[in-house]
Amino acid sequence: MRIAYVIPAWPPLASQPFVVNEMVAVQEAGHEVVVVPLYAGQAGEIRHGTFERLRPVAVLPPPLVDPASLGLALWMLLRRPGRSLRTLVGLHRGAGRSGWSHLRLAAVTPKALAAAWRLRRLGVERLHAHFANQTADCAAIAAGVAALPFSFTAHAYDIYSQAPRQRNATLDWKLAHAARVFTVSDYARDVLRARLPAPERARVSTVYVGIPTGLFRAEPPPEDGAVLRMICIARFQEKKGLDVLLDACGILRDRGVPVHLQLIGDGPERPALEERIARLRLDGLVELPGRMPQEAVARALAAAHCFVMPCRRDRTGDMDGIPTVFMEALATGRPVVSCAVSGVPELVRDGDTGLLVPPDDPVALADAIARLAADPALRARLGASGRALVERQHDQDRNARRVVDLLTAPETAAIR
Repeated sequence: MRIAYVIPAWPPLASQPFVVNEMVAVQEAGHEVVVVPLYAGQAGEIRHGTFERLRPVAVLPPPLVDPASLGLALWMLLRRPGRSLRTLVGLHRGAGRSGWSHLRLAAVTPKALAAAWRLRRLGVERLHAHFANQTADCAAIAAGVAALPFSFTAHAYDIYSQAPRQRNATLDWKLAHAARVFTVSDYARDVLRARLPAPERARVSTVYVGIPTGLFRAEPPPEDGAVLRMICIARFQEKKGLDVLLDACGILRDRGVPVHLQLIGDGPERPALEERIARLRLDGLVELPGRMPQEAVARALAAAHCFVMPCRRDRTGDMDGIPTVFMEALATGRPVVSCAVSGVPELVRDGDTGLLVPPDDPVALADAIARLAADPALRARLGASGRALVERQHDQDRNARRVVDLLTAPETAAIR
């Protein structure tokens, strides 16, 4: 089968290795992949080693707007006016009073119309978008005009955030017209199913994000156990709770619990986090090495005793689904300390694969970390259980097969 994937950018974003991992797994299962990027990737973007394994049969032009696409878009409007108008009117009606949603639709429409022509010429049979927002808008328009079924995978901010620039006002229309909808957690599945009439809810399925379990292998913990080596890998933003993690580090230092935190990543909260580190006098306890490719992340996880990230719901309603780095940490045999938000408890099971504490509670977080610091046997038990769960639930090849099975199911062929 030839499947077109609508993704945010080409070259792919380093923060979204799970998107490429799935395309690689689908490709290696014997299917052909066509890539439809919305934007051109940034120069100097980190490339993970797994990216080299992706060999799409075609990549559509990355710029959102280019002269060739504008010409093709006009041609498709003239050739298929009924399908084009029906799809565009439906989506804009779904956008309601959300000005940003109308602007996002207008921005992506020329690319989507041009993609409809290109995908028909390439013999594409299915369109699938990662993320339920603008990428799914593009897939919906292209599929509607090209008379092809489309599906999308919903992750986190694309369904939870209510920030004006991120609110997904067209979500209900896409839910109603997609042949299939995938979510990365049962929690998200239930949220989306609740927006549909009961007979339609079976079209929404959980397909957990998969990771390369061969890259993230179970490793023995560091021999030096005098200092608990913690690691956190995240985009530096409010929903990750990194300020709470730094406060917990200060509490542990004041209690005399020897810890070290490697905080890997970058993002808009970096200046505030650096200021907090200085104010709490954590310079010797917290290290900020920046972003890393997957291969370096795997080595950093093996050099740590545990993974800590106290997720929360931010002020816009946004929150994580199930962070991919949790899967990578558990696959390495490292217990995870986090909070019971969204789908996190489906992977971080309190007392089984990790420890859960209330959000925004640095004292409770410090208590949980101190418990791990004092009990190497507990760390080993939680880590081993976590590795077993990841093998069952988050192996990328197995999960990619589930995606393909659902995409090729007879009912998926119906164009909604």
